[in-house]
Amino acid sequence: DNTARLWDLQGNQLKTFEHQDRVNSAQFSSDGNRILTTSGRTVKLWRVETLEEMLVRGCAWLEDYLQTNPNATEDDRAMCVEIRNSQKSGLTR
Repeated sequence: DNTARLWDLQGNQLKTFEHQDRVNSAQFSSDGNRILTTSGRTVKLWRVETLEEMLVRGCAWLEDYLQTNPNATEDDRAMCVEIRNSQKSGLTR
């Protein structure tokens, strides 16, 4: 289907990498942060986010909504506090 797919160990699909042609190969970088895929005459290098990076990005995106939405509960507002605090202290990448 002209794609390479990334799955976690529990069998959940995390990401789909699309090409114009059939994907011939995929290779992780030595640090695990990138995937190289090849297809026909195309080579693509993809960045792979860690779960921590996705959570930080998601919380940054939701922060204003969580703080200003009158329907948000206190639990909603506190949802990203731990992630924000760990990012400030340098615990997340």
